[in-house]
Amino acid sequence: MQQLRESVESKQGRGCLVLFSILWLSFSLFWTFTAWKSGAGIMALFGLPFIAIGVFLQVGGFWRRIAGVRIGKPKLTASKTTLQPNETFSVRYEQTFRLPVDILDSRVELIFRETATYRRGTDTYTEVHEEVHDFFEAPIGHFNAGQATQSEGRMTVPRDAMHSFKGTHNKLQWLMRVLVNAQDWPDVKDEYELTVLAEDV
Repeated sequence: MQQLRESVESKQGRGCLVLFSILWLSFSLFWTFTAWKSGAGIMALFGLPFIAIGVFLQVGGFWRRIAGVRIGKPKLTASKTTLQPNETFSVRYEQTFRLPVDILDSRVELIFRETATYRRGTDTYTEVHEEVHDFFEAPIGHFNAGQATQSEGRMTVPRDAMHSFKGTHNKLQWLMRVLVNAQDWPDVKDEYELTVLAEDV
């Protein structure tokens, strides 16, 4: 079995959100404080919603770290990480819990994601299309601090699967995604990349 590593995009996405939230919050606080100091109390009130948005974005950026207080980092291993269309492979999911937690839903998914980036005038747009092709359920219920659980499943790459591809403006990705829905606590959503080869002719 080969251990999978979290995808680069998954890590970069959280990092970019944290950086953007810091810039947003810094500007909002500066603008609101300046308006308040100049005696424009009404104008300062307009800054409060922007500060709230900045705080919300920061929480979103640190979401995985917050979730990690109770739920450890998942460990995902697969019998193969480079696959052919119509190939079946085994996946083992292991999860530890640092503090008591109630898990309402837990699953491992095989997903295909197509990302296209294009320009329209001076603006840049990114479109993402995603499909879940296979999944298996993981244990749910109450877990105590230090408790661990594991589950195994078999996944099949579709017969007509597109191969993995990364270009300047387009990406075709096959990913394993771990989803853990915890009661009254941030959810876990981690992604691990696989490689699907072009079908042999």
